Amino acid sequence: MIKLKRYERNPVLKPEPARRFMEFAAFNPTALLLDGKVYILFRAQSYDLESTIGLAVSSDGLSVDFVLDEPIYVPREIFEKRVAYEVGPVGCEDPRATPIDGRIYMLYTAVSDAYDYVRVALTSIDVSSFAGGRWSKWSKPIAISPPGVWDKNAALLPKRVRGKYVIFHRFFPNIWVDFVESLDFEGYWLRGLEFFRVRPGMWDSDKVGIAGVPIEVSEGWVMIYHARSSLDGAYRLGAALLDREDPTSVTSRLSYPILEPREWYETEEMNVVFSCGHVVLDGKLFVYYGASDKYVAVAYADFDELVGELLKNSNSRETASP
Repeated sequence: MIKLKRYERNPVLKPEPARRFMEFAAFNPTALLLDGKVYILFRAQSYDLESTIGLAVSSDGLSVDFVLDEPIYVPREIFEKRVAYEVGPVGCEDPRATPIDGRIYMLYTAVSDAYDYVRVALTSIDVSSFAGGRWSKWSKPIAISPPGVWDKNAALLPKRVRGKYVIFHRFFPNIWVDFVESLDFEGYWLRGLEFFRVRPGMWDSDKVGIAGVPIEVSEGWVMIYHARSSLDGAYRLGAALLDREDPTSVTSRLSYPILEPREWYETEEMNVVFSCGHVVLDGKLFVYYGASDKYVAVAYADFDELVGELLKNSNSRETASP
């Protein structure tokens, strides 16, 4: 059995009244490893419940060196902006970032009070502009999931599979996958195949969603996921292994969670650990997660040990269905 070990100085990010954009919450982070530094892109929330994307940087994967004073990404389009009310959830939530071919593609959940549903949105920025802090270079965001349907928790694989881009997302309550020719999404919405399902009676029985971007290894794709239990309502993290050439095939899935809410910062308001990103640095997997929908925390494990545990627990394959 393998469990993530919490950083002893958690939480690494907290709400900051002096920074209005993150005065209410800082949580649900994704992460990028660039030039030896970890860039933590987190969901920041003000008191009016508008979500933007903030940035923190870490040199060692654990402690935060600094946090930018302003968000690096803000709502710009109707599908993510406040329209009707002065207070209520809107904005850009729960990012997942993937570098491909010199660009960083960010998928996130777009929320507007003009609609009674949420959608997956996509934007991108070239790596040099990201590293240089030129945030005006983010491309115009596009909504890539169909209107009228709740779709969220989306992540893009860092390489094409059989010549196509691979996008994971969540139509309640399971994880779906799409193979697309282009990331322009002209005349096309995410639909895909349902392939990773809840398990009745277990800790991941109510709903499941991808955490960070799956990590490629020789044995396949290591996928960290979050799940809510129908038994106690808590959010936990689990691990699975997807087939390298056919990521719709689940070759291993641990029967137990690798992290569950226990510490004060994970249970303060609700029992939640919810990750959108991770990196492998010096042989360790660092998982960045939102705790109790309020804080950012980090936990880690030896990456090879996690892969070994998944290989030991390989099971009959779970297959996709339309």
